Amino acid sequence: MRNADRVVVTAAVVLGLCGCGGGGGGSSNIPMTEGASSPEAAVEIFLRSAGEAQQAKLAGDLPRARDGYERMGAVFGTEDGSIFHSYANDEVMDRMIVLAACLRPIAYRIISRPDPDAWRRKETLVTAELSRDGVTLSLPFRTVLGPDDRWFVEQIHLETGSFAC
Repeated sequence: MRNADRVVVTAAVVLGLCGCGGGGGGSSNIPMTEGASSPEAAVEIFLRSAGEAQQAKLAGDLPRARDGYERMGAVFGTEDGSIFHSYANDEVMDRMIVLAACLRPIAYRIISRPDPDAWRRKETLVTAELSRDGVTLSLPFRTVLGPDDRWFVEQIHLETGSFAC
């Protein structure tokens, strides 16, 4: 299987796993503040947490890695809020582990400008430039406005990328 095919298949699996919809009962133990104050902040928190979780995992610091996965899950969701509302904590953690391993950003920066219509439309794309292993990739993140005017990463367009997961 070619790398490009593998990325598309992986993206489909990951997005299918992380897709919205009934997952059978969420947890009442949501770990922290959900969402972010802006679309860009949601992507920033998500990517920073993914990188920190991966570094902690490699260092054998599993409690710190778990904290990173929880922060990722707290900003990953839909207009209904965090994914923690739709899925059990263990399932959310498994999904965030897969996403962190796939993305594993060494460095990143937000390259899109804030969308002035995002609040009205309650959604926008935020593009981040990720770098790792000498490769730089621009990756779009679909973000949505959820409860309490908090933003969530709803979808990551991995099919546009060239990182092999």
